[in-house]
This record gives sequence, C-alpha cells and structure tokens, in this order.
Amino acid sequence: MNTLNATVTYPHDPKPPFAYPQGLRRVLVQILKLGADGWSRHPQVPDLLAYCESKYALLARRHGQETTDAVAAAFDVLRLPSTLDADDPWGVVTRAVQRTLQAADRADRLLCSTDHARRLMKSGDRDAERFSELDEDAAVPALVERIAARTTDESATQGATARKFGSIRESITDRDARIGLITVRTLMSWAGWPPEEARVALEYVCHRLRESGGPGAALDALRRDLTPLRLLDVDHRTWTRLCRTLLGDAGTDGLLRRAVCGARPVDLLADARLTTALALTAPVKEARRA
Repeated sequence: MNTLNATVTYPHDPKPPFAYPQGLRRVLVQILKLGADGWSRHPQVPDLLAYCESKYALLARRHGQETTDAVAAAFDVLRLPSTLDADDPWGVVTRAVQRTLQAADRADRLLCSTDHARRLMKSGDRDAERFSELDEDAAVPALVERIAARTTDESATQGATARKFGSIRESITDRDARIGLITVRTLMSWAGWPPEEARVALEYVCHRLRESGGPGAALDALRRDLTPLRLLDVDHRTWTRLCRTLLGDAGTDGLLRRAVCGARPVDLLADARLTTALALTAPVKEARRA
C-alpha cells in the first residue's frame, strides 16, 4: 500500500480526513517527506487550502479582512515544524490566524503597520494611549451615551443609518469610543491639523456635544462660539467647516459618530465626500497667508 496516499477515514462524515487533528498531522508528515517542493507536489494541498478558506471565512469578515488573508496566515503556520508537533495542530493554526487577522484589523484602524499592531497587542491592549497619548477623559462615556442613544425617530431622513447604529448600541464600549477619537484625530492630522490643535479642537467639540445633548444643537452652539477662534487661531469659516464635518449636517452622520461606531480609517478615507470636506477644514494661519 502506498503510504503517501493513506488517509484516515471517517464513515458517513462529510468532512475530509485532514479536518481532524490526526488527519492534518498525517498530511503534514506526507508533505514533509516529499521534500522542499512538498507543498507544490502533494495532491491534497489545494483541498487543504480550500478548506482553510471555508473554515476561516467568517473570522476574516469579522475582522474586516479578505478570506485570502486568512488562507495566507494559515499557510504560513501549517508550514512550521511546531505545528506538526502540536497536540492539536488545528488549534495552533486557528489561534495564529485569529491573531494575524486581529493585528491586521488593528493596523487598519490605527493606520500603522501590522508588525507594530502585533507589538501593541502584546503590550496589554494599551495601543490607544500609546498611539495618541490620549488622556483619560470623563467626557468619553457621556459621548458614547449621546451618540449611541440616537434612534430612528430623531430624524426621518436618517432612517436606515439610525437603525444600523441603533442595533449595535450595546456593543459600543468606552474603548471603542477612545479608538474612535483616535481615528478622528488621525484623520484631522492627515488633513493638515497639527496634533496638539487637533486634540484641543476635538475635545472642545466633544465637550459641547455633551452639554448640548445632540449633534444639531451642538453644531448651532459651536457656530456662535468665538472662543475656539482665539484658542486655535483659526477663522470662523474653518471652524464651522470642521464642526460640520465632525458632527454631520442635513441628515448625514458626522465623522465623529461614524468613527465611534466602529468605522475604520481606511474605510473613512475611501469616502471621497468626507475626505474632501475634511481637507477643507485645514487651518490657515496668518503666516501661511503671508
């Protein structure tokens, strides 16, 4: 009998033999025996990778990644000798794929490299503070409460969008809000705002949002408030544009709410209307005018 093609059979089981730990170990041993080109020669490799694609498709979507990313991560782990020696090879693969997808998702959210995101994950989930030096802010829980509390009856023109975010109200945490604020500050820096001025402007808007009880009222108050003009050394038009972009207007969700509700920087930057509006908020100082 050809040991290369020997497999473990499971009567009446629709799953392939390599879907089980011992079956996967057997295939990995066979590939190893074929030498350096074993992964290109073994006949079950395509089926094994297709199985990985199916197995980790949901996990990839959960972290906003493509299924091909999950397959690539699984392939990298399957080739490691330590996977072959593990008590549960599939457990090792699944955990490694999960960590890779989590790192890729976090890298997208924080606009950093995947390797840097991995290091942040190993540091005990302190990436929010280390990435932006965002201090603890008592306004953050209140901000989440204000934003997440908006329902479909607030505005008839926001029906579909309000239902979408209303359905995830319970899933928004303080950490989500903090990452959302980091996302906003990152995009403001991309638009030309100096980091410190972006922090001050965002905190001022959040403070007014908490006091006003809603984006519409906050926008009206901020448009009449002259303090930020002196505080940030910006003109009234620039300040009004920034507030409208952050809070939204005419039935459109603002950048602040979208970021707190989980929108990633890469998705926000893909919104041409948003990026155009944000680019127009860049402060123009007297020195620049000269």
